[in-house]
Amino acid sequence: MTAFGAFGILLSFLSMAIVWRQLTINRLLVCTLLMILHIFAAVDYYQFSLTAVADSSQYYFDYFHLSTHRFELGTVGLLNLVQVLKSNGATYLDCFMLFQVFGFAGMMIMVRVFQDIEAYVQVPEGRSYLILLFLPTLNFWTAAIGKDAPLFFAISLCTFAMLSLRKRLFLFCLSLSVMVLFRAHIALMAATALAGAAIFERSVSTGRKLALFAFALLGIWFTAGAVQTTFGVDATSVSDVSDFLNTHNGINATQGGTTAMGDAPIPVRVVSLLFRPLFFDAHGLMGIVPSFENVGVIIAFIYVIVHWRDVALLARRVFFIRFALFFAFMILLGLTLIYYNVGLGLRERIMSFPMIFSLLVALWSMRRKRAAPPVQQMHPSLLVGDNRNRAVPGM
Repeated sequence: MTAFGAFGILLSFLSMAIVWRQLTINRLLVCTLLMILHIFAAVDYYQFSLTAVADSSQYYFDYFHLSTHRFELGTVGLLNLVQVLKSNGATYLDCFMLFQVFGFAGMMIMVRVFQDIEAYVQVPEGRSYLILLFLPTLNFWTAAIGKDAPLFFAISLCTFAMLSLRKRLFLFCLSLSVMVLFRAHIALMAATALAGAAIFERSVSTGRKLALFAFALLGIWFTAGAVQTTFGVDATSVSDVSDFLNTHNGINATQGGTTAMGDAPIPVRVVSLLFRPLFFDAHGLMGIVPSFENVGVIIAFIYVIVHWRDVALLARRVFFIRFALFFAFMILLGLTLIYYNVGLGLRERIMSFPMIFSLLVALWSMRRKRAAPPVQQMHPSLLVGDNRNRAVPGM
């Protein structure tokens, strides 16, 4: 590892500043432990990619000489970026250390999101939420050279921006720009989710609602153009999108490996995407670990179903929650339509984690507030400045 890799580790450490308004020893310790886990995951992925087929090695070694092509959004653009680093002396491990910064910074942003949600609900800080960010598969897939780490960062930033869109409009636009660079269709989903959330907003005037909807449509128009440039698909044409999905599935049905989904019905794909592998189809450590995680996913899914009335209440009254639900639903639906094996689904579904985690933290926080006696509720002096005089939003 050269100075490039050391610089990546330094950036990870500095990204902790995103999180805490006041950085205490305990908070620093938690973030440092998470950083160590994430760097360890990057090294583990690096070792894994030396002996197994992985996208990371293609980006660095450029087996098919795609870097000679003209710049394009998506895979070719990312490959060109890695080749620039390589030509300037960055080793294969260095590039892992640099890309893992995106994933770790995304996690730090999510810690800030959890804090803001608690401040809005007006409950004391609960550090138990942070266990969500220690999931091994989340750390593994966001620590590699590729699109996953920058996308997780962008989606986390988008989630953070949506908590206070008027004040963080620049961050929202920045997050869309990063998404467009790597997977333009994810940016299209984010803009569409914003439009969907705006339609059902009741707490603002019609004029503001129309302005918000117009902004979302502008984002849809911009990202639809990027989708067409990247995939050659007109995102506004149902027939074009249908043809693309049929072609994609036809190709993928022949290369799914031992966990191929083939032409499985949509309900089977949904269950597979959300809950597999689950011990009976786990192979080796990389199947066993996600199986244990998926037990937690099942428990969380049951928890949400049991408290569906609270989720519906949050969705009706909180704009941010509606956006999170719309965005997560579209990502998972898109993955259901195009993913072709369990391994790919396990990797790709982390794009929905920022919204799902936010929903869980909001639900847990609301129920904590209801259960807490009045004397144990948060003192006003502990609230975030902007929220000191804010009434609890219908919780």
